[in-house]
Amino acid sequence: MSLKQCCATGSLHTGTPTGRRTTIHGLDCYVADAPTGSPKGIVVIIPDAFGIELLNNQVLAEAYAKEGNFQVFLPDFMNGQVVPVEVMISLSAMSKTGLWNQLYKFGHAVYLMRHMLPFFYSCREAVCKPRVRAFMHALRANEAANLPVGAAGFCWGGNHVTKLCWDDEKTKDGKRLVDCGFIAHPSLLTYPGDIEKVTLPLSCAAAEHDQQMSAANAKSTEEILVAKTAKTKDQGIEHEFVMYPGAHHGFAVWLHDIIEFDRRETYKTQVRADEEDKEEAARGKEAEAQAVAWFSRWFSRSSATSA
Repeated sequence: MSLKQCCATGSLHTGTPTGRRTTIHGLDCYVADAPTGSPKGIVVIIPDAFGIELLNNQVLAEAYAKEGNFQVFLPDFMNGQVVPVEVMISLSAMSKTGLWNQLYKFGHAVYLMRHMLPFFYSCREAVCKPRVRAFMHALRANEAANLPVGAAGFCWGGNHVTKLCWDDEKTKDGKRLVDCGFIAHPSLLTYPGDIEKVTLPLSCAAAEHDQQMSAANAKSTEEILVAKTAKTKDQGIEHEFVMYPGAHHGFAVWLHDIIEFDRRETYKTQVRADEEDKEEAARGKEAEAQAVAWFSRWFSRSSATSA
């Protein structure tokens, strides 16, 4: 997989996070609380390669909490091995033309390899899946003992959420680890097998331009989910697939205003004409609404019990 094919492209969100950081079930976690204090359910976000530290992921967690009245957890399933935000600068540089830019590309390429290769090794499925599953087990036994649970996965996290929706693992008292899932521009999936194994309600927001989900794989995913819905709708299990025309990989996270990362660890507003895309941001907001509606729908139906 090329470096650009994963989630390491986009722009930063200018919102100000208001959530809290704490340790939950052994993991560093960003928490956005339900505004009413009585959440409809719990949403666990499994993010892209930038992880818990990315401003976009934190603000997205707060948007879900506010719009859906959910409690939202954004755990550090990567154990701190996230891709630094500065990687976006190098990725942008790699696409530029001109003699001097060509000379600079070597340094940017070295920087990319320095950060991306360790991420893919440290955060491979064999390492992170046990963390994800252990957290979900603990969540069901504690905070979600009497609440429904949904999982939202983006890029790298889409793989884990898809597989949580296989419903291949139960808690000790027979409960599902999740009641439903939402994925946007998922990465690292095997098509069509990983989609065919889905049994729990899954909603997918797909980008038209996405090397991690080709047009053929998107078509296959939609056909499989539609066929599954036709078979299980009477049993109360449905799925959803929404294609966003013109959208690119990462659109559901990289939305709103454009800012540039300052190496002094501050964020400053700077609109850049080559990155500003109001239509892409609008699609991102639509995907956000899709997720909130999906979780609201299934949380209202779920009793958080086993099938």
